[in-house]
Amino acid sequence: MQPLIIDLKGKKVVIAGGGRIAARKAKVLDAEQADITFIAPEFSEEVLELSVLRGYRLVERGAVAGDFAEAFLTILATNNREVNASLVRGLHESQLVCVVDESGEGNVTFPATVRRGNLQIAVTSNGSSPKLTRKLKRELEEQFDFSWISYTEFLAEYREVVKRLPLSFEEKGELLWEILEDRYRLDEEARGEKLGELLRLKERLIS
Repeated sequence: MQPLIIDLKGKKVVIAGGGRIAARKAKVLDAEQADITFIAPEFSEEVLELSVLRGYRLVERGAVAGDFAEAFLTILATNNREVNASLVRGLHESQLVCVVDESGEGNVTFPATVRRGNLQIAVTSNGSSPKLTRKLKRELEEQFDFSWISYTEFLAEYREVVKRLPLSFEEKGELLWEILEDRYRLDEEARGEKLGELLRLKERLIS
């Protein structure tokens, strides 16, 4: 399987299921500002609370294949193996589908994700060992601490200035490599000085 980073903002996501796992998938997507609909005969308190808090739509009945025709992403998270299997058989092979209890039936899996500002790291064992995935996620969370949040914001700001400089591709590349030194992540003052140097360089080159 090929990992992809997909922008789900405003995209229609339909979740079959109203229990704990369905709620957990919705929470993962919450930061992406997806347009989420739950379809299930009944909903857990967790799903009901999420729908009130986030404005998710609830359809109180069993799902049918036609419910997913317009979905950008379908998540089959009922607590019934036969229902999930039946629904996935009714979907077109080109649709993006996550089957939570049998990943091999779908074509989308949710990796464990570590987010630190603009930095996003995803890891998966493709279902071979969920425990390994959780272990690696914990290790990555320790390795990439919260200092990376402000650092990646600095990297983005610095890069935007560099992109507008009247320099060659190679010269811009050298400037961007310089700020990958660990001291710029750890020292906010060093970041400020480096950005100041860049802005002065920009003034000299443009004037």
